[in-house]
Amino acid sequence: MKKKKYLSKNEFRMDLNTKHQGKNKEPHPAYITAKYGNKFKANNITHSEYVNGVLTKDLGENVGNKKDSRNSRVTAPYWQNRKKFGQKMKSYKISNRAKRRISRFNRKFK
Repeated sequence: MKKKKYLSKNEFRMDLNTKHQGKNKEPHPAYITAKYGNKFKANNITHSEYVNGVLTKDLGENVGNKKDSRNSRVTAPYWQNRKKFGQKMKSYKISNRAKRRISRFNRKFK
């Protein structure tokens, strides 16, 4: 039997890394898709069309903040030490449709 390379995850955490903060210097929520050792694979949730010159993927729905009517977007996936993420954000929910879109988007970056 083949051993898995990483553990699949499905959770939101606040990305505390200063390199991934927006123009207003506030942290973005991140959708965690995998864990390997002390690292998480994540996509930041944003509303910007471009982040650091890279096009983001539109999810077609709002994730997290229900007061905001704009569609959420995700950045390209990245691996980062888990110490640079905050606690789990239990109030954030994501639909199965958005999970599939993120999964397909992440396959482009393998």
